[in-house]
Amino acid sequence: MRAVATLLMVAAAVLAQATIVNRLPFDWGPGPDLVLAAVVAVALTTSPAAAAGCGFAAGLAMDVMPPAEHPMGRYALVLCVAAYLVALLRANTGLGGSGARVSRWAALGVVAGVSVGVGLGYAFIGLVMGDGHVTLAAVAANVGIGTLLTTLVAPLVTLPVLGVRSLLTEDDFATIQGPTSVGGW
Repeated sequence: MRAVATLLMVAAAVLAQATIVNRLPFDWGPGPDLVLAAVVAVALTTSPAAAAGCGFAAGLAMDVMPPAEHPMGRYALVLCVAAYLVALLRANTGLGGSGARVSRWAALGVVAGVSVGVGLGYAFIGLVMGDGHVTLAAVAANVGIGTLLTTLVAPLVTLPVLGVRSLLTEDDFATIQGPTSVGGW
């Protein structure tokens, strides 16, 4: 049940990003990144491998949906690595404790940090690939504005995803255990 709910919430973020946010004519540059905010919530509540898979799938969906104007796989790579690192850091530092919920403020701080990292990583890949739009001024403006807007929108995306994922557990069904003796199976 948790996986289905996560799939639906991340898919809704991808659709809202592609059909609404990316089509709005922002005079200042980028809009908020709803997909990043949703993937961070998943990464804060799952294993590094599952987080990387979610980040890759969501990023690839954004790469192929119009009005994408960049090489396919660029956003998928950056979001995959970011989600993996967030889940890995959470697992190794105990952010939220063992089984405990991540605080709202910590989640919003992680969204802000990941937004900066994703923006810089996306620009770096563009620079390596020879993207002519990557300049120091453009990167600074886009990363700064994008991070601010994504962090402001994060309570509407990240916190509900965290809430739903914390309500649903992976153990929705009872399991059958064998004998508990030393010679049991």
